[in-house]
Amino acid sequence: MSILKPHLLRRWLAYALFGLAMAAAAVPLESAFAQSREQEAEERRRARQTLSPAAGRSLNEALNLANEEPPQTRQAVEVINKLLQRDLSPFDKSTALEVRGQLLYQLDNLNGALRDFVEVLRIDALPLERLRQIRRNVAQLYYTQERYSEAIRFMETYIREAGADAQGNDYFILAASYAQTENYRGARRPAESAVRLDQPVDRKKQFYDLLNLIYNELRLESERGQLLERMVEYFPSEESYWVQLASAYSAANRRGDALAALEVAYAAGLIDDEAKIVTLAQFYYDQNNPYRGARLLSREMKAGNVSRELKNLELLAQLWAAAREQDEAIAILTEAAPKRSDGRLYYQLGQSYFADERWRLAVQNLRSAINRGGLSDREIGNAYVLIGTALFQQDSDTEKGRADSRSEFVRAQRYPGTSSVASSWVQYIDTIEATLKAQAEVERIQAVARKEAEINRCNAILDVIELGG
Repeated sequence: MSILKPHLLRRWLAYALFGLAMAAAAVPLESAFAQSREQEAEERRRARQTLSPAAGRSLNEALNLANEEPPQTRQAVEVINKLLQRDLSPFDKSTALEVRGQLLYQLDNLNGALRDFVEVLRIDALPLERLRQIRRNVAQLYYTQERYSEAIRFMETYIREAGADAQGNDYFILAASYAQTENYRGARRPAESAVRLDQPVDRKKQFYDLLNLIYNELRLESERGQLLERMVEYFPSEESYWVQLASAYSAANRRGDALAALEVAYAAGLIDDEAKIVTLAQFYYDQNNPYRGARLLSREMKAGNVSRELKNLELLAQLWAAAREQDEAIAILTEAAPKRSDGRLYYQLGQSYFADERWRLAVQNLRSAINRGGLSDREIGNAYVLIGTALFQQDSDTEKGRADSRSEFVRAQRYPGTSSVASSWVQYIDTIEATLKAQAEVERIQAVARKEAEINRCNAILDVIELGG
């Protein structure tokens, strides 16, 4: 707000009392097309106006009260109230209302200040530059009171009149008022102007936050990504900006850039809360670098920055498994599996043991998975296939071992997703059994034949003995 502080009111009144052009002296040089000769003449006429002696004395008394220590602001307002009961010229009345509005603002009576300033604008007697500044004050006060439609109307008029003198904060208030009414398209241009006018020596973070919000609401992903790149440059210690930039890169299918942004923030010590660390680990997985993600997550768990709750353990196990670090994956799954009410982690654990050719433990955990439930039909069928395969690998030399394996494959035949492969196994085992039986039969027949041949040989010997006797 450009409301005058109490210690400045006396200086302001001095200008008015002596008819000096308080704000006119600061009127910028407008372009030739912006001001007509009539406007220039009107400005000169307004600048030459002076307060009447009676009005000047009353205002001087009020300002003396306002400048006392401590300030007698309420008494100053009473003096101006009495002045306003008189029959005043438009200039005297406008000046009195302007001063009272300033004092009421100092008393936090914003509604009263607004009424006085709006009335000054209605009378339209003060120098044009002073009216412009009052219009700006009105817009700011309406914004403060969350009366956004009025703030928009007055600030748009002020910006149009002020031209190049309008500041970034003016555009910010206009854009923020539009945004508060959810008119993000209307908010876009003034928000962009606020950012454009921002000064390098004193960056206004709220300007960028607002434009970031507007771009997000309008789904302007490219513009938002470019803005966030500037935001992390101007405000590198803002962790949320790095995370948002990574998200914007990810939405634009620039996953590598997203990971790089998070890595920079993590290396700078900005990412230190659990959710962001887990997100970074997930990004490593998405970028086909599960080993780095697993090491990160494991390190942060050991440091106590990430809890060993079920979902985090599941991600860590997934990362180790994807990195083909079966021993690490098995250790985490062994810790996590009992924490779930269903058998999904036992299913994963059984698969890990199976991949590591640890058949007994694979069977044990796959059975636990089936018994605990929570698996899809395809997963149940696959579990039976894996159990059958593991049993076959354990003991395919005995009839019992093959029979136990075959029973699991028969169970897997009941599930459409695994019926075909299970049937192939059943056929294969049956073929083995048939071959072994056929081989046994051949061996039996051969043994009988050998026995018969031996008997015949013996009989022949006996016959020879009898003939020789």
